[in-house]
Amino acid sequence: MTNITALLLALSVTAPVLADTDNYTFISGSDIYEALSQESMVVQGYVLGVADALKHSTNSSHCFVIPMRPDADAVIYSAYLDYWQNRQIPDSGTEAITQMMLNNFPCSTNVENN
Repeated sequence: MTNITALLLALSVTAPVLADTDNYTFISGSDIYEALSQESMVVQGYVLGVADALKHSTNSSHCFVIPMRPDADAVIYSAYLDYWQNRQIPDSGTEAITQMMLNNFPCSTNVENN
């Protein structure tokens, strides 16, 4: 757990400096993978926030849904770890979350608001 604490502290210190770069990402896809492997509650919240913010895109090729079940959070974390286990994880954490969600939880033809 101390590795995750150090990572989050480093991110909070470097984020203002990195914010001016073109390729800035808050946390990398690999860092998300490592943190979810260690059940980091902070990164779990980040994953859910990104998924919630980006769900139900009007562009059908970029549309995914949040699973409608009581353990949706655990299902999403597990899906992330399973999806990226044997793949090259993007540098952008947001891109990694989006790709996983599109693969595992795509929108149906009738998008429901949830």
